[in-house]
Amino acid sequence: MKSLLEKERRLLIAIVVLLILANVPYGRLVLYPFSLFSTWVHEMSHGIAALLLGGEIEWIKVYPDTSGLARTRRPDNAFATAFVASAGYVGTAIVGALMLAARRIEKVGQMGTAAFGGLMLLSVLLWVRNPFGFAALLVIGGLLVAAGLKLKGETAAGLYAFLAAACSLNAFTNIKDLLGRGTMQVGGQVVTHSDANTVAEALLLPAWFWAGSWLVLAVVLTGVGLRVGHTKT
Repeated sequence: MKSLLEKERRLLIAIVVLLILANVPYGRLVLYPFSLFSTWVHEMSHGIAALLLGGEIEWIKVYPDTSGLARTRRPDNAFATAFVASAGYVGTAIVGALMLAARRIEKVGQMGTAAFGGLMLLSVLLWVRNPFGFAALLVIGGLLVAAGLKLKGETAAGLYAFLAAACSLNAFTNIKDLLGRGTMQVGGQVVTHSDANTVAEALLLPAWFWAGSWLVLAVVLTGVGLRVGHTKT
């Protein structure tokens, strides 16, 4: 147990801090940039899925309430529609798992943080098209690049671990949206059609089935990421 605590100190601290901040007054304000980071990963995952199918990203928008939208062009068939619609939650889970798996690679805190910042800045220039999203992601991306270049050792690794934990827990903190329950809002507007509904219309099985499948997949991938990262020397 002592060995585990020593090896996983950064990640455990990140998870504890993340859970505390999510449940105390004003804690969500501290988490706000990390929530926007997770939203960006989610929307970029939709976009990348479209690109993989030979389509394109028309625009991405990120809103002050941490919701987002991605408009893409993709082949006009059921598989393509379902693949792109499911990529938001699935892609976020995959990115979180990969970040967790890489967490103990030497200097990943510096290189990984700077790399994500650089990708965010690139996406802002190419695709982000609403004023808030452009400004917020420009600032966050710049700060991540600066942090990756300036922070050293434990500090850089701690920030990277926090980003990984925030990304991995995103699916769990959005469980009501995944299961199609409660009121969803995007950019302050109430919406009744989720990604799960889009997949259900394309592939017939009900929305709750797809939402539940994404949740199970997120749990499995997080477990794999934790296991792989823990076994690294």
